[in-house]
Amino acid sequence: MLDIVIVNYNSTEPLFWCLKSLFDGSEGISLQVQVHDNASKKDDVDYLKRAYPHVLLTKNKTNLGFSKAVNNGLLQGNAPYVLLLNPDTLVVPGFIDAAMKHMSDHPEVGILGPRILDYGGAVQGSARAFPNLLTALFGRKSILSKIFPKNPITRENILTDRSDGMTPMEVDWVSGACMLVRREAVNQVGLLDETFFMYWEDADWCRRMWQKGWKVVYLPNVSVTHYVGVSSESNIFRSVFEFHRSIFHLFDKHARAPYSLLKPIVFWGIIYRFLFVFVSQVVRKFIREPGRQAFRKSVPENWKVEDSRIRILRFIARLNIGGPSIHVHLLTTGLDSRKFCSTLITGKISPTEGNMGYLFESANEKPIIIEELQREISPLMDIKAFLRILGVLKREAPDIVHTHTAKAGTSARLAAIIYNGFSGGRTKAVHTFHGHVFSGYFSPTKSLMFIWIERFLARKTDVIVAISKTQKTDLAHRFHIAPAEKIRVIPLGFDLAPFLRGSHNIGRFRKSLGKGNGTLLVGIVGRLVPIKNHVLFLDMAKIFMNENKNVDVRFVLVGDGELRGKLEIHAENIGLKNHVSFCGWRRDLPEVYGDLDVLALTSENEGTPVSIIEAMASGTAVISTDAGGVRDLLGFPEKEMSMRAGFMVCKRGVLCRKNDSTGFARGLKHLVEMEKKPRDRMTYEASVFALKSFSNERLLKDMEALYLKVVE
Repeated sequence: MLDIVIVNYNSTEPLFWCLKSLFDGSEGISLQVQVHDNASKKDDVDYLKRAYPHVLLTKNKTNLGFSKAVNNGLLQGNAPYVLLLNPDTLVVPGFIDAAMKHMSDHPEVGILGPRILDYGGAVQGSARAFPNLLTALFGRKSILSKIFPKNPITRENILTDRSDGMTPMEVDWVSGACMLVRREAVNQVGLLDETFFMYWEDADWCRRMWQKGWKVVYLPNVSVTHYVGVSSESNIFRSVFEFHRSIFHLFDKHARAPYSLLKPIVFWGIIYRFLFVFVSQVVRKFIREPGRQAFRKSVPENWKVEDSRIRILRFIARLNIGGPSIHVHLLTTGLDSRKFCSTLITGKISPTEGNMGYLFESANEKPIIIEELQREISPLMDIKAFLRILGVLKREAPDIVHTHTAKAGTSARLAAIIYNGFSGGRTKAVHTFHGHVFSGYFSPTKSLMFIWIERFLARKTDVIVAISKTQKTDLAHRFHIAPAEKIRVIPLGFDLAPFLRGSHNIGRFRKSLGKGNGTLLVGIVGRLVPIKNHVLFLDMAKIFMNENKNVDVRFVLVGDGELRGKLEIHAENIGLKNHVSFCGWRRDLPEVYGDLDVLALTSENEGTPVSIIEAMASGTAVISTDAGGVRDLLGFPEKEMSMRAGFMVCKRGVLCRKNDSTGFARGLKHLVEMEKKPRDRMTYEASVFALKSFSNERLLKDMEALYLKVVE
């Protein structure tokens, strides 16, 4: 295990090559790579996360300086060795393994530096003696050293000239462009001195290592390539200034009498040197090849910076509690990161809705929030949301735009059409219907308007995903949204393992209600909104109690929403106040389903209701209205049977007519009075069906296959 800390500043392009060389040369060693970006202004450092999702990226709001950024990285890791690496370096295969082996074989070494080559293959003076008063005149880059490279003073400072190219050599200090550090030594010596903003912090650290008894070694038989100047070119004045400020600080910190008495002379000497070097650097920038251009020319031609993964932008109107939010979380975080890069864009939650944003608390990449994208229809806010989505598409240039739910599906697909038209892009559009708003939500006139909008959008959509066979039939033949060949049926998928009935799921929910095992618990789970028709649930409860006075029963509503107050009043008005519990939103749903005897659903319209799938996985009996994809879940008979009594017994549950509280009450009575053996067989088959048909593995496999086909 090796921690690697890289500090980036406006060098993201070279950083990509650096990371490629690093991972290609790791040779099976486990690498924990941290990139600390010091507020780069020009480079798209966010692109790094998409190309290398396993790299830990920290984006500092301001330029913290090299030392402080490195220290932050040192504090985050725990491997026995830490490799400090500049972003404008390329790691030669074999370096990491050889360097770590030398450190392992020589426990007295605190810091190790390899041979460092420039882009022309020449050896850089990365192993040096501690600076003295003549370093300014005969340093590695001084004019006198350029004119007289073999002079004895320079040779005394630049220790790489003494190396035979193979034998390890103890030196005063090595360059921080690439140094392998023992964490045990760091714990004893301390972190880098943060008063060195940049430059000379490596010399100071190595001096402190020697003072504490640790050795510093130059290992010339392994190498890295360093393209000097890629970062410093972006601000020559700051670079030259910090170089000279740091060398004075180094002198001030370590000079002892009598040399400390020369501080005023050293100060003014450094001022004059700063002015001379700054002017020289500006002139040289225009007459020599810049480091970044030299870097590009030296990278192997067969290397590619581009992220070859399929880039997916996923849109959903809001992360309110429900199946769509669970679905997009799984697809955003669960796809194979080697093939796909998925980013979620979502809107603002209504104050009356539960928020499932907590699903992304541990995700590496958080959703992008567009606050103007919200549930309510508002021309001004919708236009703003559209423009912001268009901006995201322009910035991200995705391969696929995958939309979920009606509001996001309209705005994002329209934006994709405009984006492709004006940019010549080839972004593909995929839309998933988690339900639809063509009936039960709006007036007939408004519903017809939405149907025509969806028909238009479907013509510009590459693939439409239905989450059940019944939904596909509705889209293709009932509402004529799109031809059947354009619609793919891909059922939902979930992590259903927590819902498997076990001892840890039984008893807690009943206890919270103050009810024992002798009480029949009938629950409904979902948003308290009109389309869910909780009034039917309450009216059914009243009828059931009146006709079954000998049954000890409690009706439970799990969820919250805009109708809660009205539903509580309705329950009281019909005499159910003492027999109904409003539980609000709960995260312990496995425990809720574990204690429910029956899960009810009374919706007027549905896609594939998640509460039924979760109840099935939990082994809880299900009764539901005939809404949307419920038939597919409950196993509707191939030959349609009549519902003369208002209900029908299916293979995996009981199906009832919509808006028929009397028939629903009869169906509940039939379900409760079923003999144990057929009822157990029904719930067992339902559990097997749910686990087999709605696993997260199956969903990810199906969706990855779809994406690959779409981009072909």
